[in-house]
Amino acid sequence: MAEINVLSQAVADKIAAGEVAERPSAVVKELVENSIDAGADRITVEIKKGGVAYISVEDNGKGIPFDEVETAFVRHATSKLKDIDDLFEIQTMGFRGEALASICAVSDVEVITKEKGTLEGAHLTVNHGVAKAKETVACNEGTVMVVENLFASVPARMKFLKKDSTEAGYVADVMGRIALSKPHIAFRYICDGKEQFSTSGDGNLKNAILNIYGIDHAKGVMEVDHTEHGVSVRGVVGKSELARGNRARQTLFVNGRYIKNHVVSKIVEEAYRNVLMTGKFPFFVLDICLSPSLVDVNVHPAKTEIKFANEKEVYDIVYHAVKNAIYRKPEIPVVQDVRVEERVVAPEVRMPEKQVVAPRQDYSEKKQETVDRKIISGFMENTIPQKNSFSFKEPAKDNDVDKIFGFALKKMPKAVQRAEEAVVQEVKPEVKEAIAKQPEINLFDNEEKPLFETEAVTRVVGQIFDTYVIAQKDNRMFLIDQHAAHERKRFEMLKKDYEERGVSGQLLLAPIVLEVDNSEITVIRENREKLLNMGFEIEEFGRNSVIIRQTPYVSDEEDIKALAVEVIGILADGRPSGLLSFEERILDTVSCKYAIKANKKLSLPEMEAVVRDVEELERMGITTCPHGRPIKVEFTKRELEKMFKRIV
Repeated sequence: MAEINVLSQAVADKIAAGEVAERPSAVVKELVENSIDAGADRITVEIKKGGVAYISVEDNGKGIPFDEVETAFVRHATSKLKDIDDLFEIQTMGFRGEALASICAVSDVEVITKEKGTLEGAHLTVNHGVAKAKETVACNEGTVMVVENLFASVPARMKFLKKDSTEAGYVADVMGRIALSKPHIAFRYICDGKEQFSTSGDGNLKNAILNIYGIDHAKGVMEVDHTEHGVSVRGVVGKSELARGNRARQTLFVNGRYIKNHVVSKIVEEAYRNVLMTGKFPFFVLDICLSPSLVDVNVHPAKTEIKFANEKEVYDIVYHAVKNAIYRKPEIPVVQDVRVEERVVAPEVRMPEKQVVAPRQDYSEKKQETVDRKIISGFMENTIPQKNSFSFKEPAKDNDVDKIFGFALKKMPKAVQRAEEAVVQEVKPEVKEAIAKQPEINLFDNEEKPLFETEAVTRVVGQIFDTYVIAQKDNRMFLIDQHAAHERKRFEMLKKDYEERGVSGQLLLAPIVLEVDNSEITVIRENREKLLNMGFEIEEFGRNSVIIRQTPYVSDEEDIKALAVEVIGILADGRPSGLLSFEERILDTVSCKYAIKANKKLSLPEMEAVVRDVEELERMGITTCPHGRPIKVEFTKRELEKMFKRIV
């Protein structure tokens, strides 16, 4: 067994720092929480180069007494608890006394602080755990903490950090969530000399949402305020149009502390059942308030996970609170399973006798009810033998011409057979005259064989539930998912374009402004080239907004915004999903957005186009949508007959 060594304080501090100060955003979180515990109502945070080079947190709190400034940097030194009993009644943001000790162990820290009611402040510098001489300075009441050269003494940790812009995005996310948890505090966040956001501190949560997420989110939320059995749930939940393809905009607090709890997220999403589409996640900012004795906040070093003493009761209360807020607002549509016999038919409206209004008629229905003369002529031209098409053995006679025309008419579609006799008679003399000019004719035998052999084609029968196309070929029947088929067809086209030259975008006549948060702006900034290859041209446009100038397809404004949001979410996620690679996820999102939707009535030509797409995909060996779901299911005539017990 190797010799057991007691680690030096310097090594122990650097190891402990990994739990608290894992990246710049964690440092910002700890320092801001200290400012909140100090009673500050105005906090300014500034970073440079993602926070690695420079972090400054300035507040107007109580300040640190002159004689206790050095003690604040000693491990496990804290003013927030004194004995073990206090650990179970914690009402402050911090309590372990590890933050400052861990931060100064891996950086250069400078503190300027002045206690309220005193004339002079203190200035202290700590270089990687070593304190320098303290001096007296003139300063404002409150505290300024400056952290520089983060991880300079631990270069191995530096390689695990991401690009400066990405780290800055993490800091922006932390600052945004803290600002939402404390709307009564005025926050200001500056990155590389540019103000990212500032809140008023007026205590209004919607105003904080406005400054962080934009006007669309501030207008699109519903208030939650529900108390039951000593547990209160307050905050806001978003309307359906604020839903995203990930959970990045779900914020949960317990007694004002930001935490991560996937169970609560699932419960909120369950409350949205039948309101949101599958794969969409609701926006929410919720604060669960209950007795501190019923919450254990000491289960994670970063204090981002907690445990409830009465979990089931808390989760039930959260569910009812969100459910009540959702259904209090009628503008959110609720998807219901409406049966055919339960549908309400609008009463017939009678127009005044003197006013004649032509009824609106679907084109496809009109085409089936009436037969155009051009259709008959075109069919006859393609069916009756033309000159030099057949070998004629003897001059044509009237009865022979009648036989040919009768057979052709018999083979015509039923809709054509039901045409007015006058139309048929009008065509018949012309056909007789054309055939009579032929030198010879080869008559049919008694079994009436077709004029020419044709390959069996897939025939569209109709559409069911406005979602599935029914088709027939030989003795087989097909059900085709119109959305899956069209989505896969578009996906293959986009994928081919992307691999060859990138997806060609289409410029918008009127560019669209999209409100985003700081983390999404960072994603756009880092993936500008990739977005261009996908057909998007998106540029920064002021604070908390971007402008969309080009998209793969032109659509209405709301669809384009929704598509851009989904693509940005995929870029932020940066991981493959299921059967799809990272790039394919984006291409599929574009394809899905502009593919034929389910519950859409199609005309006959549209259904025929879907069938042709499916046949083309099958020739390529493709039978599923990009997610692996089948495009088409098949039934043989024999299988159907067995279902109906016509055969055994």
